[in-house]
Amino acid sequence: MIDREEIIAKIRSLPDDLLKEVAEFIRRLEEERRKKDVLSDVIGICEGPPDLAERHDKYVYG
Repeated sequence: MIDREEIIAKIRSLPDDLLKEVAEFIRRLEEERRKKDVLSDVIGICEGPPDLAERHDKYVYG
C-alpha cells in the first residue's frame, strides 16, 4: 500500500505540465465523491411497489 508521504514525494517530483493533469484528476475524484454523497442521501426514501426499480417505465408512462 502506498502511503500519503510517498504519494506527496512522487507529486513533488513531477514536472509542472504533469501537475496540471494531477490537479484535474483530483478535481474529478472530488466531484465524483460529492455526487455519491448527494445520491446516498436519497437512497430508500421512495415508497412504491417492490418491482419499482425494474419496471419504473411502466409505472411512469403506463
